[in-house]
Amino acid sequence: MPTYLAGLAAMLLYSGSFVATRHALAAGMAPLDVMLLRYLVGGVACAAVLWRIGLGGIAPARIAALTALGGLPYFAMQVLGTGWSSASHAAVLNPGGTVVCATLLGWLVLRDAPGRGALVALPFVLVGLFLIAGFGEPAWLGDALLLASGLQWALYGTALRAWGVAGLRAACIIGAFSLPWVPLHLALFGLGGVAAFPAEAVFQALYQGVLVGVIANALYSHCYAVMGPGRAAIFPPLVPVLGTLLAAVVLGETLNRTQLAGMALVVGGMLLAGLWRRPAA
Repeated sequence: MPTYLAGLAAMLLYSGSFVATRHALAAGMAPLDVMLLRYLVGGVACAAVLWRIGLGGIAPARIAALTALGGLPYFAMQVLGTGWSSASHAAVLNPGGTVVCATLLGWLVLRDAPGRGALVALPFVLVGLFLIAGFGEPAWLGDALLLASGLQWALYGTALRAWGVAGLRAACIIGAFSLPWVPLHLALFGLGGVAAFPAEAVFQALYQGVLVGVIANALYSHCYAVMGPGRAAIFPPLVPVLGTLLAAVVLGETLNRTQLAGMALVVGGMLLAGLWRRPAA
């Protein structure tokens, strides 16, 4: 698959994840059951890949930190936030929050001063996030969780950069080491919630566990490695657009004019931050 197509496919799958989550919750499935299905299949697949590629000498404390930031706790916050808000909000607030927090964390933690593009872009993204979260139907708790999940993913990305962990290995680590949730869930809650929605359960296991948890992460890791961070930065701004469109088509969700303006500001800011690179030394 050509590299650009790999990037586009990954963004489409990521965008659909928010819609798939909201669809499951709207159908009556509990958030805990959605989390189970994500790692029941995806965790096993990640463990199989990790068995082949190894841990790369990463210390146990760092494995625990990566899993806490990018594994089950991150997905739990995303699922709960989407349930208390909407898929269209999730598709904008999560990646938008990541862009803002990653820029600030890179500056404060990694001493990587943001370029001119990022400095120009951040006010646009912040105003856009406010317009989306502050107007329309009240969903402040869900929106707050989605923004917090953006911070969590930014911390995960900062840790990857600080510790030099490759994307594919990191994706497999957070999937495989979230796998202990599966027997714990089965012991505490059983399969009753999943068995009540067999078709939805199969779809969620395949989409969240395999397509997003393994394939999308692998596609974007490949894209990032081949294109580099500069050119690969053109892809994440597609998530708010694709996610909002999918939410409208699949779930019938709508944004008012103020929120659409906010989405445009977030996407434009993400593009500025990704494409306006500092000049080479």
